[in-house]
Amino acid sequence: MSIDIEIGTSLSGEDAAHFAAKTETITAAMRRVQEWHAAYSWVWTDEIRCRGCNASLDIPMLASTNANADKAFQAHQAAQLDGILAADGTPL
Repeated sequence: MSIDIEIGTSLSGEDAAHFAAKTETITAAMRRVQEWHAAYSWVWTDEIRCRGCNASLDIPMLASTNANADKAFQAHQAAQLDGILAADGTPL
């Protein structure tokens, strides 16, 4: 089962323009985060480091797997995105 939602028909022209501007701002911020914080490197079994900003991210000692490192790095990227959007005055 699928639900079809036509945003364009339910929004006024002004609302649609506002929605498009917000979407473009968020997309641009996501691109910046992906460029500036593109990857991480393992430092030790319980630490990774962002190659973009050199931030140290801790991984639980007994759970130092690539999956947990990826989760920690995604959380770092999400925090960076939130910071950019907050600085631009664009709430999520």
